[in-house]
Amino acid sequence: MINASFIHLKNCIETMDMFKVLREDASHIRDAASKFNGCEKILVIGTGGSSLGGKCLVNFEALYSGNPSKVIFLENVDSRHFMNVINSCDKSKTGIVVISKSGKTTETLMLFASLCELWGDFDYANRAIAITEISETSALMKIAKSKNMTVLEHNPNIGGRFSVFSVVGLLPALLGEVDIEIFIDGARTLINRVANANSPSECHEITNVADMYRVIESKKINIHVVMAYSDLLEDYCKWYIQLISESLGKSESFGITPVIAKGTVDQHSMLQLFLGGPPDKAFTVITQRRNDDTVQVRNNLLNNLNGHNIRDLMLSHQRATIDALKEKAFVRVLEFDEVNMWTLGYLMALSFVEVIVIAKLAGVNPFDQPAVEASKRLAMRYLDEL
Repeated sequence: MINASFIHLKNCIETMDMFKVLREDASHIRDAASKFNGCEKILVIGTGGSSLGGKCLVNFEALYSGNPSKVIFLENVDSRHFMNVINSCDKSKTGIVVISKSGKTTETLMLFASLCELWGDFDYANRAIAITEISETSALMKIAKSKNMTVLEHNPNIGGRFSVFSVVGLLPALLGEVDIEIFIDGARTLINRVANANSPSECHEITNVADMYRVIESKKINIHVVMAYSDLLEDYCKWYIQLISESLGKSESFGITPVIAKGTVDQHSMLQLFLGGPPDKAFTVITQRRNDDTVQVRNNLLNNLNGHNIRDLMLSHQRATIDALKEKAFVRVLEFDEVNMWTLGYLMALSFVEVIVIAKLAGVNPFDQPAVEASKRLAMRYLDEL
């Protein structure tokens, strides 16, 4: 089965647009980003796959650099947060990016339409961009055209949760001052390694995923805990939750519920359950060998902490938690020299590989989401009843 999954994965890498975009020139995305030169704030309106990837990149860069980002994401139809954000903006110095693949996403349309009501005299032609499929059924495209906005095509062959390497993820990233070349290089490194391998055994990333699947299937495990020892990866973990949930949650007989935890914080909230609770979990722990050095603490009253720094304590906790978990469950360790933008690109590409391999092994289609459509239809019925 792993050989069939390996061949299937290589074919996906060769033929699918979600991977092809890694080989494309991004100059047109840079040109689009230049439209917002001089803007103090940029509102990105979208939800789910239309926002989680770009938000991950933008927030990662802000935390890594220590510089607050001017890019603000409006994802949820929470009226108080929406109004607080809008009231904090000078509309004469704000840009707008609206993203919806279908152009029909109700939350995105409602947020954008509400903004249009409030900012009727906004310069949409020069400081707003819509990213959507070029289709007569796209309400977003129709609205954008009516306001003379620039419309960039959302590749119809790339689902929202797989779109982070396309304009959907890269335009917000550029606006958030992300070095997208470093990010893409991390992704290309992983994808090229898979593409150039002659067998699964030549690519440990694939064999690790297959090993995890075998444990999950044989022990009937349905919870996968991803524990990242870096604040930088908090939004990556949120992006990963959507990727796994919508891609693999297709069968009542198979499904992996992703749970995220942050080291070391969640050692004080969830580790007791992980170690002392039911053995129904598999773990992926993401660590780094190096971290920023800080001042060495010198205080004899601190016993074991004396003579060490923050990095030392993090490294010790990483190792201790991994060893303790290995006594209880399957643990996959993803260790990097440093968590940086290259690492993030590698991790996101690895997540795509993971989904495709597991979906093939489990016999599910990772690229649709049929169950969600029923909920959407109900929501529209209830809206009509209000």
